Amino acid sequence: MKEDLITKYPFIKSGLKEYFGFGKPLSEFLEENSNYLADVSRDILDVVNGKDISFPIEPDERVKKFILAKILLTFIRDYFVSARYAIRERKILYDNIELEQDHRNIMLVAKELGIKFELRDGRYLVSVQSFLKNAVVFNDKELKLCNQEMIEGRVVADRRIIAKLIREAFYRIYMEEVNSLSSFPEEVSPILKGYAEKIIVRGGQIRQERANLGPLNTKAFPPCLTMIISQMSKGMNVSHPARFFLVTFLHRIGLSNDEIFKYFGEVPDFAEKITKYQIEHITGTGRGREYMVPSCNTLMSLGLCYKETDELCRSGVINHPLNYYKRKNVRRGPERKNEVNGEKTNH
Repeated sequence: MKEDLITKYPFIKSGLKEYFGFGKPLSEFLEENSNYLADVSRDILDVVNGKDISFPIEPDERVKKFILAKILLTFIRDYFVSARYAIRERKILYDNIELEQDHRNIMLVAKELGIKFELRDGRYLVSVQSFLKNAVVFNDKELKLCNQEMIEGRVVADRRIIAKLIREAFYRIYMEEVNSLSSFPEEVSPILKGYAEKIIVRGGQIRQERANLGPLNTKAFPPCLTMIISQMSKGMNVSHPARFFLVTFLHRIGLSNDEIFKYFGEVPDFAEKITKYQIEHITGTGRGREYMVPSCNTLMSLGLCYKETDELCRSGVINHPLNYYKRKNVRRGPERKNEVNGEKTNH
């Protein structure tokens, strides 16, 4: 396989075989590439901490580090950690597909990821099944089936759309593989443990930071969220961005999918299966990526900001709805401890 191709698309199995070899014990591969394994461990930790990283451009290093990252993430099996790293890989893949000059390479990558399509007159004709399976980005209008041109029962896709489908297929498969229950040979676990320890600790710290938001306190909800909940309870058909914000926020402060689901019971177009699927997709529990809560600037651009109705928002110190919740959700001794779902209990 050409070196530039395997550098851009290191997950292609025919290329991986050239670097991993046949019949080589995993422990031997890890020991031979211990210097790369140390680099990969630092890269994963940097990504978990929100830092940007660059991937090698030299073929041998790029492919071996790709393999080692998957091995280490599979050993760790922390969904949040692997999602952070996979998002970085998927971005690089998306950029490479958009810039790809050879249609044959796009066909090769798509086939590798199970996407069925045909190239005709410079346009990609994608099977509806492949399109729907990978067009799962909740708030991307470009990937709505109703917005697509159809020919002979297939979706007509341009380079941008096909790049998005490839990107999502890669992410889904990558996450399935690294989060699957896998057993490692006895001689391998001690090797990986040393490189995984800091990453595991940091993942635990992040979960603890999330838990520190405390019990649910509806009185601490920002006005943007309160407005959306009020509208939904009155049977109003709120926008998709509003629903997306509601789900991400409630998920982030610790509500389960079932608890979030209850907020949708009064909306006019309520459909149980669709609502559950969308909640699972947004929260990352349906084998997708976990979406972040939109910032105040994003909510403002979507017409979902009501800062003029709230003194704290008007003060200018709040740039994210979660910051509002944290400020308002300050523990207040015994009284605070007895608040459940925004209600107080009497002593």
